[in-house]
Amino acid sequence: MTTDAPKLSAREAIARSYPTWDRAMADRLIAWLDHCGYAIVEKAGVEATLVPAEEEAEAHPRGAH
Repeated sequence: MTTDAPKLSAREAIARSYPTWDRAMADRLIAWLDHCGYAIVEKAGVEATLVPAEEEAEAHPRGAH
C-alpha cells in the first residue's frame, strides 16, 4: 500500500504533537536536543506518525504498568 501523502519533516512531526502544531516549540526542542549532543535522524522505511506500529502497540499495551 502506497500513499501520496507528503512526508513530514522532523520539525513538522514534533510540532504536530502539540495541540496547535507549535512549530516554534518544535524548533526550541530541536535546538535543545542539538545543544545536549543529540541529533534527529531519519529511520529507514518509517514514516512519522502518532500512532504506534502494530508490533510496538502489542509490546506496550495501554494501561499496562
